[in-house]
Amino acid sequence: MSSPTLDLNEVIDNLFIGSKSAVRNADTLKAKGITHIMTVNDHPLPLVVSQDFKYKFVHGLDLEFTDLLTMFDECYQFIDEGRLQGSVIVHCLAGMSRSATIVIAYIMKKKQIGYGEALGIVREARRVKPNEGFSFQLLLYEEMNFKLDNTNEKYRKYKLKKLALKMQCKHPLFRKSGFLTHKEGEGEAAFDWRSKLSKHQSSDSSKVVNTNSVCDKSIFIEPVRWMKDKIQVPEGKLECPKCSAKIGSFLWYGQRCPCGTWVTPAFHIQTGKVDECKPVLLPDRTSNQLTTNVS
Repeated sequence: MSSPTLDLNEVIDNLFIGSKSAVRNADTLKAKGITHIMTVNDHPLPLVVSQDFKYKFVHGLDLEFTDLLTMFDECYQFIDEGRLQGSVIVHCLAGMSRSATIVIAYIMKKKQIGYGEALGIVREARRVKPNEGFSFQLLLYEEMNFKLDNTNEKYRKYKLKKLALKMQCKHPLFRKSGFLTHKEGEGEAAFDWRSKLSKHQSSDSSKVVNTNSVCDKSIFIEPVRWMKDKIQVPEGKLECPKCSAKIGSFLWYGQRCPCGTWVTPAFHIQTGKVDECKPVLLPDRTSNQLTTNVS
């Protein structure tokens, strides 16, 4: 029985580009010497697929406003390490835009060449077409000499534009009814080695807080539907499903709240990254009474 044909192409030594279908068969990837997988998509690969490889997930939709530029250097390190240890495949959904953008950026920096020349190298191996937004990012990367230069005026404007998009997001994320409340812990004492001692051994028991009060220092929530494809690993970042802004983190095995209480599982939301949207009272046309419109 012949081995399945994979939708991937070797661009330069030990660096492949492909579609999502290319990473479905782990045995065939291993037969090609692939040791590292990078996914550029809206959700990571299932753990059953990625667990046998060094794996990196880069969140990104194939949209012109998706920011891959700020990930170029991080991706470069992963690919370069993978090529030294074995071989790397970078894939997205179709293997044409997002994965091509990351591979082109790597080749630009590795060979110190411009966008046009690097694009030509990739196109010799595979038909690719980064979207206009990604092409702009690659040209800007070339202008900054293959590094992120905060003094570059175009780059500063680029970051401001991305920030403005995130601020305009207003995507609903969770309800207050999904909050996981917990009693306030022992504060800083919980982080100190002395907290391991029994209470009668503590040298400062007078500073122990009243553990009957509910903590209001952090937001921990129950998992919600939009997290489904992103929380199949023990820990990771939580990002807005619409604008990809980081809003928190999750650890299935738990995390200590600043109040000192250990919360398990911990789906922690950074309060400075989200806004509370209060219910809007709208007139009921049928009864002339006010009703609550919860969106």
